[in-house]
Amino acid sequence: MLVFSAFLSAECLEAQDIRGRVVDSENGAAVGLAAIFLLDRERKPIQVWAADIEGNYVLTVPEGGEYIMIVERLGYFENESPLLAVEEGGVYGVDFEMRPEPFRLDPLQVTVQNEKLEDFLTLEFGQHPASLPGYRSIQGWRLEEAKLKAEDVTETLRYLYIPVSHGARVCVGSVGAPGHLARSGWQRQNEAVERAAEGPGETPTRKGQCGALFVDGYQCSNEYIESIDMDRIGVVVTLENAVHMYTREFDWTFRPSGGAPSC
Repeated sequence: MLVFSAFLSAECLEAQDIRGRVVDSENGAAVGLAAIFLLDRERKPIQVWAADIEGNYVLTVPEGGEYIMIVERLGYFENESPLLAVEEGGVYGVDFEMRPEPFRLDPLQVTVQNEKLEDFLTLEFGQHPASLPGYRSIQGWRLEEAKLKAEDVTETLRYLYIPVSHGARVCVGSVGAPGHLARSGWQRQNEAVERAAEGPGETPTRKGQCGALFVDGYQCSNEYIESIDMDRIGVVVTLENAVHMYTREFDWTFRPSGGAPSC
């Protein structure tokens, strides 16, 4: 369920904001740190946000148009909005109610226990992953479902709401922290065009950035994304500026050292 309201703001005539709250449908409690995805009308991921610990969020839409919002949180069924028409300078309210979902355990699907995964990532990154901006771990049925739907690695990540674009270079997007999201690929391409149009001697107005891609702790060039064997991938972890993939054969008891060679 969701509640949608719209009004025009006299304070901000250039930005388009969607704001609201994510709550539990059974008890009304806040669903904190829920992932909120913005898709265009063709269901291509545009940007990603996260609600705060109280379930509140403010999402800035890049431009007027028609969009779909999807909310995910471990332990709840995914919730999706209808197609939303967003006008230039508009401010909209969209509240989501999420229905609790029992954890699904497939006896034929081997997955990494959350404690083992989080212990490893704590050693890898020097702090508990839940405290890192944009942290999300995807495995089990959710990952396998995306693999079955997709025709290639790029499409698999997009089904997981991880933006990937193929332009002058391949850009892998990543989940952003509340209020500090990483820009999606199409935005970074537009910014590159803007910088080129500014001409020599002018100060760039924006700084483009692509997320880094890792497989089993080895950094891979984004250009080689389609050479990854997704059938071997058992866990996908997103952070603010990176996407980490781990194979089923990965040794979770080993702490990789820094400076691993690129693949």
